[in-house]
Amino acid sequence: MSIEAEITSSLTSRIAELQPYLDRYGLWALFVSCLTEGFGIPLPGETLLIACALMAAAGQMDLASVLIVAWVGTQLGDIIGYLLGRRGLKRLLKPEAGHGQGLARAEALFARWGVGLLMIGRFLDGIRQTSNLAAGMLAMPWGRFLAGTLMGTSLWVGSFGLAAYLLEKDFHAITRFLSPLRPYSLALAGLLVLGLVALVVSTRRRRASKP
Repeated sequence: MSIEAEITSSLTSRIAELQPYLDRYGLWALFVSCLTEGFGIPLPGETLLIACALMAAAGQMDLASVLIVAWVGTQLGDIIGYLLGRRGLKRLLKPEAGHGQGLARAEALFARWGVGLLMIGRFLDGIRQTSNLAAGMLAMPWGRFLAGTLMGTSLWVGSFGLAAYLLEKDFHAITRFLSPLRPYSLALAGLLVLGLVALVVSTRRRRASKP
C-alpha cells in the first residue's frame, strides 16, 4: 500500500469512528472538540472539521455553518487557553526579585516569535493544544497573541474546511504533507512543555533557596 493510500485509509477510519458522535450531536461535537483543543485537551477537532466539511459536500450539512462553528469554537478555545495560562499557570513562574532573568528571556523570545508559532502550530498536533497556554504563561502581549490566533484560526479552518469540501474524495491531499510532520510536531510540543516545567522548577528552587 502506498503512503498516500495509507494516509487516506487512516483518515477514513478515524472519520468512521467519529461518525456516531456527529450523527448524535451534529455541529456541537465539532464545536466542543475545537474549543477544548485550545486549552490543552487533545480532542479530534481537525478530523471532525474534515468530516463535517465532507458531509457538507454531500449535502448533509451547511458549509457556512461548519466553518463558522469551527472558527468560533477554535477562537474561543484559544482565548480560554491564553487566559488560563496568563491568570492561572503564570503564578507558577512568578519569580522573586532578582531571579527573573531566565523567565524574562523566555518571555522576550515568545513575544518576538510567538505570532509565527501560533499560526504554524495551529496545523500541528501537540503544538495546537499547548501553544495558547504557553503564550499566557509567558505573558505574550495580548495584541500579538490575538493577531497570531486570529490568523492561525482563519487559515486552519479555511484550509481544512474548504479543502475537504472542494476536494471531497481527494481529501487525502490535505494531510499528505502534514502527516510526516506529526512526530516532529509532537516532539516540539514536548520540548515546549519541558521548557515550561524547567522554568517552574527553577523558579521554585530559587524561592526555596532564598534566605
